[in-house]
Amino acid sequence: MSTFVELGISSKVADAVRDAGWTEPTPVQCAAIPAALEGKDVLAQAQTGTGKTGAYALPVLSRIKCGLGAPQAIVLAPTRELAVQIENEIYKLSRYSGHKSVAVYGGASIGLQASRLERGVDLVVGTPGRVKDMMERGHLDLSFVSEAVLDEADRMLDMGFSEELDFIMDALPKKRRTSLFSATMAPEVKKAAAKYMFNPTELLVSVDEPCSDLTKQYFIPVSRMYKFERLATVLGRGNPKTIVFCQTKKMVDELIIQLSGDYKSAAMHGDMPQMRRDRVMKNFRNDMFQVLIATDVAARGLDVNNVDLVVNYDVPPDSDTYMHRIGRTGRAGKEGAAVSFVTKMEDRRISMYERATGKEIMRVRAEDIPVMDHQFTDPEPVVKEKRERRERKPAEVSAERPRAAETERRERNPAEASAERPRAAETERPQVSVSKPVKVREKKGSVILQINLGRDDGLTRVQIAQFITDGLGGTGIGRIGLGESSSFFELPYNSAKAVTEAINGCSYGSKTVTVQEAPQKVRYAERSRAAPSGN
Repeated sequence: MSTFVELGISSKVADAVRDAGWTEPTPVQCAAIPAALEGKDVLAQAQTGTGKTGAYALPVLSRIKCGLGAPQAIVLAPTRELAVQIENEIYKLSRYSGHKSVAVYGGASIGLQASRLERGVDLVVGTPGRVKDMMERGHLDLSFVSEAVLDEADRMLDMGFSEELDFIMDALPKKRRTSLFSATMAPEVKKAAAKYMFNPTELLVSVDEPCSDLTKQYFIPVSRMYKFERLATVLGRGNPKTIVFCQTKKMVDELIIQLSGDYKSAAMHGDMPQMRRDRVMKNFRNDMFQVLIATDVAARGLDVNNVDLVVNYDVPPDSDTYMHRIGRTGRAGKEGAAVSFVTKMEDRRISMYERATGKEIMRVRAEDIPVMDHQFTDPEPVVKEKRERRERKPAEVSAERPRAAETERRERNPAEASAERPRAAETERPQVSVSKPVKVREKKGSVILQINLGRDDGLTRVQIAQFITDGLGGTGIGRIGLGESSSFFELPYNSAKAVTEAINGCSYGSKTVTVQEAPQKVRYAERSRAAPSGN
């Protein structure tokens, strides 16, 4: 079979596939779609990047009706990032069929997700914890589900979701079709398949090599004090779109400050609010910045196919984490490179990684890494600025304050996007914004703003700066005054409006962030004149 139509999907879904630019089905799609359309349970071993979302979404959309008011299909995924990605794909694929979908996951508004469910959806994509929570609250009824999908089942079980999976799967009708996709067929996965599925068709079309041939692996021996110097050399080999993995959030904080002078970069780790993480990943996919600095929260479940380079700034202690990190590059037929900085005490890990990947990891100098020039959609804000800054005199560079991207004013939480967007019968997606306009006062080309975050929230000056600038491509943030319950920060006047509108109304933990112009200090002489005179 060579076309999606020949696989048997519905004509409306096939039209959406064509609009999405999918020309030929992948091997896993060729094997899974016909079996699913025949009503068979499907147990498939498939890695991220093989087209597995289409392998289960296309038959599901072809089999279920739309507009019944209750979910007929559910897709479970291990992380909120993956759940959002899946729902976005389903939204595109249901362009002509009219199916309505919603993503439900933790870290976002329960009320907003519940409201969308109450208005009626045909398909739910969610993380096990939030799906179970919605069921217990009475917001989600799964009694009409005829199609169930478990994506990255091995990861869900590794994360300890077995109890939630049992709860959800037990609530589904016995008469249903189930698909389970997993990167491995570990004993726990096989046990889950036996529990949740009936005589499944097993597909081993994606028993992939541990590491793709498209990923060239290197290691650079280095002492800890020279790691940043080596990183700068590696990043200077062309203009690679790069993910830098660190072992700790503290190191992420330090690197984002060190790199900000020459590279558009952003950070991602577990302490970041979900809205910030969503914004960072969207901007990284859209080439708004060049370097993503992350802890292992970004290593799994994130679908970015055009990463040129992965740098293990801190090498991981186990081969499984190593494989998932370097799996972010060398995807979708595009070559990539993985570079590990290895200290003397970590030398033995290289042979462990080689056994796990089945590939040689070459020892090189930083200057020997191949030149990689990423084709950014708009190189002006990412690449050209870096080159021009290096060519200018130091005084000119320090005087420049790059302005925040105008597009950040329109960013939304994925939960809001999923809950509010219209379908084919409507004209276009509404622009929902949580931002509030902020009037700013200019003082010598800069403005002082106040944010309701401080030491009471467990934040340092570095973390305040990171919260303000993450994913905004650089703002030229100036001095920061850290307080107990609120803090003050300085921004260039021409950047202040875009930055404040991007972060005002975001969440940090359970707190809604507010940003406002800092109150002006009243001089002593003015206070004296205003004081009432005594008799």
